[in-house]
Amino acid sequence: MAESVLEGKVVMMTGAAQGMGREMCLALAEAGANVVLIDIEEDVLNATAKEVEEAGGQGCALPVICDVSSTEAAANALKQTLDRYGRLDVLVNDAVIGPESIGENFFGAPRKFWELDDGLWNAMLRVNIYGPQLMTKTVVGHMIDNGWGRIINITTSLDTMYRFGLGAYGPTKAALEAHTHIMAHDLEGTGVTANVLIPGGPVSTRMFPEDAGAPRELLLKPDILRKPIVWLCSEESDGVNSMRFRGALWDDATGGAGFVEKGGDPVAWTQLGAQAIYPDDL
Repeated sequence: MAESVLEGKVVMMTGAAQGMGREMCLALAEAGANVVLIDIEEDVLNATAKEVEEAGGQGCALPVICDVSSTEAAANALKQTLDRYGRLDVLVNDAVIGPESIGENFFGAPRKFWELDDGLWNAMLRVNIYGPQLMTKTVVGHMIDNGWGRIINITTSLDTMYRFGLGAYGPTKAALEAHTHIMAHDLEGTGVTANVLIPGGPVSTRMFPEDAGAPRELLLKPDILRKPIVWLCSEESDGVNSMRFRGALWDDATGGAGFVEKGGDPVAWTQLGAQAIYPDDL
């Protein structure tokens, strides 16, 4: 892909200040996009926005403090985006309360589901699944009016969704996976698509505990989603809808076409087929 493949595009990234969100923002700016960085940690967010502007040029980064579960904050984020850039083409839902909130060593000493704090459960539901719903609902009408857009939800691997000890984090990511399929169906024919992007394995970020038993050097790096996110935000991915992609399977030699074949699967594992027995089947 050309370096300026995203020239003129405006991308809103939630959870933008650190980890994979930061890496994706840098890649998007380098590819020519204007990037709206959404987070709640002001100091870290401003520092990342400065890096993004250095990567993409003056004026390409707009940091916005925003709680993704607040209707007022979501509307304000869209208003600031339109005031600055006049359009919004892509929303990447990356904001998350991660598994590290469950405990420092959720791998070595997993907690039973009944041991998890009610407040943590509600916070994860609010940020990890309601947040993407609210942010998408807020911005998608603008994309539909423009006849082009992308909703990209960051979930996780299937085995992480049902891993013992992740009784709050895993289920919220499974819910977002299912909701992406609904989004994609409802958006058919609008020019806006909805897909899932995941790293494809444990990533060396603050979400992965130091004492988890796996050497950091063996983990995937936070930049694993750089090339996949640029492709998904570009016009080269036109027509790709309701799919999940594993970033670790990106291959420079085959690019986006190879990524669909090698790294892509139906979102929410719909290839398993319908499981319910409806009255017409009886």
